[in-house]
Amino acid sequence: MNTMNRVPYDWPNRQISRSVEVAGLAWHVQISGKGPLILLLHGTGSSTHSWAELTPILNKEAQILNLDLPGHAFTLGAPIDSLKLEEIARSLIGLVQELKLPWPTMVVGHSAGAPLALAFAVQAKVKPQIIIGFNPSLIPPPPSYTQFFGPMLGPVTKSATLASILAKIAPMSGMTDRLLDSTNTNLPETNRNYYRRLFTSPDHVRGAMNFMASANISQVLSASSNLPSKLIWVIGESDQWVPEIGLQKIIQQYFAKSTVIHWQGGHIMHEVEAEKSADLILSELRTLKK
Repeated sequence: MNTMNRVPYDWPNRQISRSVEVAGLAWHVQISGKGPLILLLHGTGSSTHSWAELTPILNKEAQILNLDLPGHAFTLGAPIDSLKLEEIARSLIGLVQELKLPWPTMVVGHSAGAPLALAFAVQAKVKPQIIIGFNPSLIPPPPSYTQFFGPMLGPVTKSATLASILAKIAPMSGMTDRLLDSTNTNLPETNRNYYRRLFTSPDHVRGAMNFMASANISQVLSASSNLPSKLIWVIGESDQWVPEIGLQKIIQQYFAKSTVIHWQGGHIMHEVEAEKSADLILSELRTLKK
């Protein structure tokens, strides 16, 4: 299906959306700007919209590659058993090569996008110089999160029918809003509505659940502990999804030389603090030019 047909007319930055066919996947990508390449990786259950407000700030100084991960939103064709971090990382490498873009100077990931950024860097022949993770999911989800989703993970990842039912009842049950509330992020109504719309798609629901269930964080941590890239972790002090105490232990164990920055905010704070987030990214990019 042509990207322009499957991406809603009012989707953020739709004017720069493209469809790219690589190894059986129909990627939805948004490419803009000129300069060193920054690859943006959203978290579980999200899409390109997560970086929508950052993109026009970033692309004044860099080329931006923003995309929907396999199994998410408007990227189509991913088998449900292919959503492991290492396999998606390989697919991302193939995508960048197919697009004939310069190799990413920086990779920025939110939540599960952060371990994916690490997996990408491990496999890439040319390592990104900087990796930034906003509220990085480097530890298992907290009990409140697994209680919410745990009973559904096994069946949903295997059953398209159950995913369809879940997507159908999501608007009536308020499931998506309860999930967003649990992030401790004061998301504007516009941003909330993007998530509500995504979770009415059975493919998106099934893909997001399988992506979460397939993540082998410990394997990625072991493989990436000696990366030469500069690592920066931005931690929200109100984030209950990735508790700071457990996260700090993992960072100290595997990435002792990395930089940790604390912000006030919840798990999806980069969407609320778009300008602040973009300023951090660009300030780090500028250090490479000195």
